[in-house]
Amino acid sequence: MGCIWGFLQLLFWLFVINFAWNFLIAPLIGIKTTPQRAALNKTRFLRLLMPLLAKIAKADGHVSEHEIDRVESIFRSLHLSPEERRYAAQIFSESKDTPEEFDAAAVAFAMGVPSFELRIITFQFLVLVACADGAVSPAERDMLSRAAARFRIPPQLAAQIFAQVAGTRAGGGTRPHRPETPSRAQDLALLGLPENASDDDIRKAYRKKVKELHPDRLQAQGLPEAMLKQASERMAAINAAYARLIGK
Repeated sequence: MGCIWGFLQLLFWLFVINFAWNFLIAPLIGIKTTPQRAALNKTRFLRLLMPLLAKIAKADGHVSEHEIDRVESIFRSLHLSPEERRYAAQIFSESKDTPEEFDAAAVAFAMGVPSFELRIITFQFLVLVACADGAVSPAERDMLSRAAARFRIPPQLAAQIFAQVAGTRAGGGTRPHRPETPSRAQDLALLGLPENASDDDIRKAYRKKVKELHPDRLQAQGLPEAMLKQASERMAAINAAYARLIGK
């Protein structure tokens, strides 16, 4: 009995060490993930993403052709292989009609994806699908609000992302008004800071974002390589916000 207990303890600690290395230590120090690990990360990401896209696409009771086209565009942006696309499409199709609630899928995603930046990009995908028909329904807005809460995205930042995505990429509808130069509050929200943040807070938050958005770290945390462009665009926006904030 003692040998069995010792063996079980060994398995447990091996699991803990493997998890800590792959999801905490390696991402922190910027070690590149292997092709095999990257493939596993991508599959895992798709398994968590597709139910969210399916639920918001069917928020109005059915999935329209425009919404299917928008999901297909997300597939293309992820540069999915034929096998990955079939896998993602299967999960999307199955998830449309499962009794699982949207909130459960959002919680599962938040727990399975530690990267805040990856959750930001996923939130952008959800907005794209919600806007596919040219207007966002109350049910879709409610889902987006709940997703932002589950992803721990501050309300002002979620609203800013919605305005940017809906205003530049939604098909049809009225483009939201956006000022040419973001306000200080918007720049702070981009860094995840409140309006009363000090200069020291801004510098610390900026350094943290630089680390979080490092390509090697994002890939190690499950970001598909094809999504690095979105991460790069977000880093560019953060750089611009930081430059405006420290210059004020």
